[in-house]
Amino acid sequence: MFRKDEKGRLRYSQENLATLKLTPNVAALARTVDASISASTEVTLNAATTFISVYAITKDIYFKWGTADVTAANFDEVIPAGQIRDFIVPDAITAVNFIEREASATLIVVEK
Repeated sequence: MFRKDEKGRLRYSQENLATLKLTPNVAALARTVDASISASTEVTLNAATTFISVYAITKDIYFKWGTADVTAANFDEVIPAGQIRDFIVPDAITAVNFIEREASATLIVVEK
């Protein structure tokens, strides 16, 4: 389902996109753990990152693609508390932003 291209980025087959359920079985490029995301927190992605797993450990987390700050009124996704969401990183995206929906949210981001 996944392979690395000449730049080391993971690539996937479009026909498998609808059945994508599992994270790629390759070593993580980077990991971010943050238990204090009370303000918009930007994660700059590794240049080879093509896939991220986002874990909302204790509370819901708002998520926004790109370098613009995320707010409760301006977000692209919500990761519910206790859930893991997997995302394929769109081309030209170099960063993502997160903020807690309620105080004391813990975030983990794993880049592949």
